[in-house]
Amino acid sequence: MFKTRAALAAAGTAAFLAAGIPAAYAVEGQAPAIRWASSVSDDLGTLQVSIGSDSAVTEIRAHIVSPVTQQEVAVVENDAFALSSGTAEDGVWRTTRPLTLPAYGSYTVRVEAVDADGDRGEDGSAGTLAYYVQAVFEDVRTDRAEVDIDHRQVHVDGVLKGRRPDTRALEPLADHPVDVDVDYLTDAHARTDAEGRFSTTVTVNSATQIQAVYRFTNEHPGVLYGESAAMSVDVRQVATRWVVQSPEEGLTVDFGQEVTLTAVLERESPQGWMPFAGQSGGVVFEPSSGGQFWSVGQFTTGPNGEVTFTHAPWETGAFRLSTISDDPFVAAVSTQSPRVRVLRSSTFTRFSATRTDSHGGAHVDGGMNFLDGWTPATIPVRVQYSRDGASWTDITTVEAYWSGQDYAFSADIAALKPGFLRAHFDATESFRAATSAVVKPSR
Repeated sequence: MFKTRAALAAAGTAAFLAAGIPAAYAVEGQAPAIRWASSVSDDLGTLQVSIGSDSAVTEIRAHIVSPVTQQEVAVVENDAFALSSGTAEDGVWRTTRPLTLPAYGSYTVRVEAVDADGDRGEDGSAGTLAYYVQAVFEDVRTDRAEVDIDHRQVHVDGVLKGRRPDTRALEPLADHPVDVDVDYLTDAHARTDAEGRFSTTVTVNSATQIQAVYRFTNEHPGVLYGESAAMSVDVRQVATRWVVQSPEEGLTVDFGQEVTLTAVLERESPQGWMPFAGQSGGVVFEPSSGGQFWSVGQFTTGPNGEVTFTHAPWETGAFRLSTISDDPFVAAVSTQSPRVRVLRSSTFTRFSATRTDSHGGAHVDGGMNFLDGWTPATIPVRVQYSRDGASWTDITTVEAYWSGQDYAFSADIAALKPGFLRAHFDATESFRAATSAVVKPSR
């Protein structure tokens, strides 16, 4: 029964106890329980055994057995062990010196233990001694901690050594394979020289980690897996910019008139700003009012980094050019073109003036229309007077309202001197100015 309990404990807690933390308790009044046996993880030639008992453990004997031949190759007992952690009743015991065995390999460990009450416990398969050379990397380094769009190659070098299980000595591992992993995937292979040195180059396409790894191979069955510390490599993005060539400066167009947008995408280089071909993105037209933007189209920059679109804007605003890239080496960039002012037409459909009395009074009446179904929020109309038809002065301002046929307005003017009248609508953000016909008040 005790062997079964010890085997279950070893299977479930070997990794936990290998760190030197004893099991929770021992079974009182019974023989010592052999929980597990194993190599120390960073010192493979050292054997450790976990034992629990109701009294102090006084004797330990470990038999090292070849699982292939079932032959005993060594016996380790008593003074070869020292308490590593816990107590004599519940602790982990380690050999004070590494074992010396005839060959590398995995060995079955059979353990016997006696406590102060004279009770004896044993386990014919307490665990495994991994008696191998442990691969160890030293001085692994990269020649750069940052890559850019023009320099994606990273040189990696270092030294591979092996820690012997019998002496703990670190010795160069000559003519051994080394993998260099980029983001945990092998990118390059190298082989060590007589002093264990290796060197190779990997390609880095994103911010990532690089690591040198020795993986078990049948070529060297006595050497176990080892890895270097991970080394971070960052990406420096290339700076990009837009140069808008057309419209070069703000312009005003009529509604429905097409505007040609021409721009060049450039990238920073050691030679200065250069055209950047083959980059994707999109163009929208953004209204100054903050309303819904209009999609103009998608692009891939040409051989000279150029982009050209023709678009008829619906209202005043500007083009927005933006690059879209999955390439971590390319910084996204967005810019806005000069402002394009879009004006809709307005027109006076009628205007007349009639004398109302002998004292110079007059009544004016008129109407306006706006194309495309758009109108200003308010329609102020200035009624103007000129004695000679050349120089005009405002008399009054009235507001035009929808009459069912057009946007009508009227006004009564007192004491009007002989001369001419007209109506004028000032340009707005969205509408052009308009002036009515010039009339002379009739009777």
